[in-house]
Amino acid sequence: MQKAFIYLVGILLFTLSLNVFGEGTNEGSFARDGVGARALAMGGAFVATANDTSAGFWNPAGISYLNGYHLGGMYIIGGRYGDPDITFQDLSLSAKPVQTGSFSGLGLGITWVNHHIAGIPYTGDDGGGTFDDDQSLFLFSASFPFEWAGGLSTSLGANLKYYRHSLLDGRGSGLGFDLGLLFKGTLEGIPLSLGVVSMDTLETIVRWQGTMHNPDNYVPWIVKVGTAVLLLEGKLLLAGDIDFSPSPLHSDFPRYAYLDRLHLGVEVSPVAQLALRGGIIVWRDGTKRLSAGLGITPLEGLAIDYAYVKGSESGLGGDTHILSAEFKISVSGE
Repeated sequence: MQKAFIYLVGILLFTLSLNVFGEGTNEGSFARDGVGARALAMGGAFVATANDTSAGFWNPAGISYLNGYHLGGMYIIGGRYGDPDITFQDLSLSAKPVQTGSFSGLGLGITWVNHHIAGIPYTGDDGGGTFDDDQSLFLFSASFPFEWAGGLSTSLGANLKYYRHSLLDGRGSGLGFDLGLLFKGTLEGIPLSLGVVSMDTLETIVRWQGTMHNPDNYVPWIVKVGTAVLLLEGKLLLAGDIDFSPSPLHSDFPRYAYLDRLHLGVEVSPVAQLALRGGIIVWRDGTKRLSAGLGITPLEGLAIDYAYVKGSESGLGGDTHILSAEFKISVSGE
């Protein structure tokens, strides 16, 4: 099944290199499921949480709530979908560079996400041989919080993002941006949060060179709305997100309705050093994907997370095992 999947990917990618798809092709799908074992174990329901090193991807507004310096990364064990030829990883750094004064709440971050497929069968007229497909996403994040009366706080965040895609002799690249909001407060003493994110706002254009006709392809605009609640004195986290893709602004394709998804996640922390997680993604057509995982903090400032993501009911790809680590360096005054 794994080899059949990579052969299918190879055929699709080679077709793209010949520009049979034409302009308007859906770009950026490699990063759409997100990063970070903690978030992925919770079914990607992380827009209203966004409180670890993966915040730059899920909701840049969350970075301003991270104290100190955070360095983290993710690696897929045994390859994505269980195929060792498909690697997927990320590396991120976030910090509050100003410790005092009016800008002490400013949060900055940078994230690199990479997806690589090796050994794709070449299906051209010459026959034989293989080629690779490499895609990267760079995110440059900034956010700033605002305090309101009644214990309510709001953070505004934004990402400048750069896509880079290499396939055979072709090179694609494009600039886009995300906007994020995060509200935090309490209701009857219960901590609540609400997050809103506009990813690839107004669509991101990826322009190709070195391919037939050098097409302009597009990363769909996706709006995410999520909420999270902390119960049992912070030992139980419940979260839910809804994804919606507005109608394309540049391409002639109909609205990407298949990108509409529901994310539900839960995290239980029976003790301070252990967290158990579960989640589900439900697509508009009823397709489901289950996930689970755990996290441990063996040392102060070190968090290690694992996620198991079951292959979707569509049958395209097998199960995925994800490992993440995050290091935190505290600063004086925390």
